Amino acid sequence: MRLRGAERERAAALPFAVLAVGSIEYHGAHGPFGTDTVVANGFAERLAERRPCLVFPPVSYTFVPRLTRRFGPAASVAPEPFLAYLTEVLRGVLALGPRRLLVINGHSENQHALRLAAEVACEDDPRASVVIANWWKFIAEPLGGAPPNGGGAPNGGGTPAGWAEADGFGHGHGGPLEMSVAAAFDARGVERPEGEAADVPYEAPWWRAAAQVVGRGQAPAGFAGYHGRISTIDLDRGRRLVDEVTDGLVRLVDDWVARVDAVGSEDGTV
Repeated sequence: MRLRGAERERAAALPFAVLAVGSIEYHGAHGPFGTDTVVANGFAERLAERRPCLVFPPVSYTFVPRLTRRFGPAASVAPEPFLAYLTEVLRGVLALGPRRLLVINGHSENQHALRLAAEVACEDDPRASVVIANWWKFIAEPLGGAPPNGGGAPNGGGTPAGWAEADGFGHGHGGPLEMSVAAAFDARGVERPEGEAADVPYEAPWWRAAAQVVGRGQAPAGFAGYHGRISTIDLDRGRRLVDEVTDGLVRLVDDWVARVDAVGSEDGTV
């Protein structure tokens, strides 16, 4: 919904609020500057078409790792001030709007800061409820094939980050899956390079879903600020993925709101 200054009470009466959190990070020469914010905010607006909610302006300036900064332009906020700032943003949003807040995250490195900021914000107000949704984890499987080990899908608790590319359409940073989704929201911002030279095979070690390397050895093999077969970027596929993720967000919201409504105690436990 759109909000005027006189409508604070109306905003507070809505079932929940939505905040998109992205980044200003390099996703390859083919990707728009601010890809993560474009996608996260796009999903926030799509969700608002399906469920009544208050959508706040996105948070774009976040921490960006050296892994991508050394390949292209970025605007990074150091971890300590970012966490403090994000905590204050969540507090402010919860104070203004409904005490239920859905955060749609578009940047992997935001996950831990968001969890910590949400813990602090909910410590301040036991009536608050914050759910953090990483949009890419709502994708059931890479288009073109199931995970090679027969594992489950994110909607059932799986982790796509550990899957190899079935048909070149993998989950790599700046890869064809992410860029196809970005194109669905900003088709003019995504330029698909021609030829195979721009493709960087997506490396998915067996341990990727369970462990992380920081520093030496962190970059996937061949990483160039992005990875994946970007020659397979496909706008139609991106649109189908947007529909799939939006459906998942709607289902999440319905379950979450019902769960919070069922809570009988002030301490937030069920």
